[in-house]
Amino acid sequence: MIRPFLICLTPVRNEAWVLPAFLKTTGLWADYIIIADQHSTDGSREIALSYPKVILVDNDNLDFNEAERQSLLINKARKIAGDKILFGLDADEILSANFMETNDWQKILNSKSGDVFWFKWAEIRPDKKTYWESKTVYFPWVFHDDGKEPHKNYVRNMHSMRIPYPLDEKQMYYVNDFRVLHLSYLNSARMRAKSRFYQFVDWSLNKRSIVSLSRQYSPYTIKEEPVHDLPANFIYSENKFGFNLFDLVDTISEKFWFDEYIVERLPNYSTKEINKLNIWDDEFINNNHLKDNRNLINKLLHSYLIHTQRYKRNIVIRAIDKLLKKIHY
Repeated sequence: MIRPFLICLTPVRNEAWVLPAFLKTTGLWADYIIIADQHSTDGSREIALSYPKVILVDNDNLDFNEAERQSLLINKARKIAGDKILFGLDADEILSANFMETNDWQKILNSKSGDVFWFKWAEIRPDKKTYWESKTVYFPWVFHDDGKEPHKNYVRNMHSMRIPYPLDEKQMYYVNDFRVLHLSYLNSARMRAKSRFYQFVDWSLNKRSIVSLSRQYSPYTIKEEPVHDLPANFIYSENKFGFNLFDLVDTISEKFWFDEYIVERLPNYSTKEINKLNIWDDEFINNNHLKDNRNLINKLLHSYLIHTQRYKRNIVIRAIDKLLKKIHY
């Protein structure tokens, strides 16, 4: 029996900090790695093209649009003839090193058309020895393609479905034998920049409350998920794979395209509008040679949001947040 093609779908924009780790590990199992590159300037394209399994497509949109980039990736994958299983992974996400030894991996390989597989995230902490993991949250990142048009959630402008999520939700499976390792927290400065970026983009696209955006994307969030020791069989090691995973990840870079994206678009909005966003920390201001033009009210609000982030579920804080949303933000 010929197994389906395994195709990884990955959007990229300046991911050179982690792309060697992603491509080296993903290349162990994928038949094709389709990368939609969005104007990378850090060598990401050159890195991708050095791997023979990569199919590179251009995402020409200058703006952030998840639905559009996923359509680009899926349409390219569906041009490959034959039965196929689609994996929707970002460049900072890789399968834990024990995946091939598990029953769940065999279930994926032997799945049938329309099957969806949900995964747990193991979010690697900066110490590289422990990880955060939710007890209950899973993500639908693998789909045995049936060629049908996707579920309506697929077209959301942010946090859209990575796979052509089916309308018929009967064929759902939850993967527990291995994890998707999330490497984003290995570079703390990048994670803070990404948080600012998500606030800005979500606000510009959806005009959500500043308070809600800050609570969702704050880099000062105290992770509530349990902390676990990182099992040795989750990590790609020199002894078993010929390379050490963490040697392939740049954890010290301090300047990122996320901030550049924001700065380029600041002139499109009034000072009054943009100063309400809780993105004006010293790192953002100093790294981008900006002036802090916030008034006292905005500064006080942002200080409140930062210092109460760890208590955001407290009934008093929730009441204050609700009031702030009504009167001004």
